Amino acid sequence: MIKNSLLSFFFAFFLLLHSMQQLWGAETLLSSSEAGLKERLKAIGYEGKIRLYVRIFKEEKTLEIWMQSKGIYKLYKSFEVCNYSGKLGPKVVEGDKQAPEGFYHVPAEDVLWSSRKWPRALNLSFPNVFDALKKRTGSYLLIHGGCSSEGCYALKNGPMSILYDLVSIALKSGQTILPIHIFPFRLTDKNWARHLPQNAGKKWGAFWKGMQPAYDGFQSNRTIPSIFVCQTGYQVFSSYQFEEEGALFKQSCVQPLPLSSALLPEGANLSWVGTLKKKYRLHSQRVSRQGRDVTPQIIVKCNLRLASCKRWLALRQRMLKRGTLPKSLLR
Repeated sequence: MIKNSLLSFFFAFFLLLHSMQQLWGAETLLSSSEAGLKERLKAIGYEGKIRLYVRIFKEEKTLEIWMQSKGIYKLYKSFEVCNYSGKLGPKVVEGDKQAPEGFYHVPAEDVLWSSRKWPRALNLSFPNVFDALKKRTGSYLLIHGGCSSEGCYALKNGPMSILYDLVSIALKSGQTILPIHIFPFRLTDKNWARHLPQNAGKKWGAFWKGMQPAYDGFQSNRTIPSIFVCQTGYQVFSSYQFEEEGALFKQSCVQPLPLSSALLPEGANLSWVGTLKKKYRLHSQRVSRQGRDVTPQIIVKCNLRLASCKRWLALRQRMLKRGTLPKSLLR
């Protein structure tokens, strides 16, 4: 009798908790910092489902957070990128210390990243399908705090905490994909005139031109354009064109998802993506075995504040240039 009463009690308690969760929704899952931010958003008119879009401009060292309001996106915050790796141009190979450029479409289950070094970070999920088509390799490319970078985009810790909380709130309110678009610079006529004659412009101009429709589309109507990766590369359409023409592309193209993600829609004719996965896996294995394709880094096991350690490092750097440094000192 007592046993049945206890079971009935626990069952009723479970139903009560379930009802409360349905009533409160994702709010019950918010941390204290997220809850405070949620209240501040509500005070300025952002209520209900939060939808975010992130843009990065490499040359301007700027990260923009856009938030949807009444069907269009409005700029919520703009933060300085205090550090990024490399020069203008996309990431090409593991170890080149380049920060990526392109369109990243990061699923909710992949975007929030935490490690001992970077407890609050966003994962770009590099490579995406487009990167794989170009045989570009790399891993663990993040947006993180701390202002140091080895292929990532670094913010100061304060802005990174705000960005992380915003993304967490958006995911908990139902956003399934976080679009992160990374441009080499603001794609204005003035900047094109300055960059195209330069070496980077000559090398990457065609790749950057492929990003222009996405930049222009958002600038003109503040809605995120529809971006696909097809076998020929990026295809960009405005939201209005997509309604009319999307059916022509959905059977052979995918959104710029990470190569490891489940590719939708189910049953679509995406055999080329499956073939690409196999080829890319083999290519990545070859790259990882070819030390010449990866910038060697010296393992430093001493305190760089000490003069003896600085001399030790200088000696090994000279040995590295001469090609006489033992492999055991490299990683």
